[in-house]
Amino acid sequence: MTNLLGAASLCFIPGMITIIIAHGLWKKVAVYDSFIEGAKTGIKTAAEILPFIIAIFIGIEAMVSSGAMGYLEDLIGPVLEKLGIPRELTSLILLRPVSGSGSLALVERMVTTYGADSFLGNVASVMAGSCETVFYVIAVYFGATAVKKIRHSLLAGLVGYGTGVIASVWLYRIWEWH
Repeated sequence: MTNLLGAASLCFIPGMITIIIAHGLWKKVAVYDSFIEGAKTGIKTAAEILPFIIAIFIGIEAMVSSGAMGYLEDLIGPVLEKLGIPRELTSLILLRPVSGSGSLALVERMVTTYGADSFLGNVASVMAGSCETVFYVIAVYFGATAVKKIRHSLLAGLVGYGTGVIASVWLYRIWEWH
């Protein structure tokens, strides 16, 4: 089974490219010209989104460097413990809505520190895989589309994020218990 999955993963991207090109040729589409137009649009979009991404990374670094992140961890940690969420997950919970790559670095550190099969390592992995980067998504998508009023998007994103955090801890505890 492992060999089959390995072979499938090796062939997936080349297979998809072949299927797309074959479908384009069958539909009589100028595949190469369409690809170039898409690449131009992609570069333009990346250039438009870049300032928002830079602003988020500068904000994260400012919070960590100033000590504000440590203060928030000390403030929020006891509240999370009352909800049954270990204090060690506080920095991940605070960083995940802002930065996917930053939170993955925290997950890697937790897995290295506590072990890949530990409760904290597993919960951090589930949390990183199932909780959204709310502020990053709002900044990038709303920034790229020039939408100024996010209406209920932020609240809905934060409620969904909070639900994901609590569910990742509690569901893992239930799974571990059985």
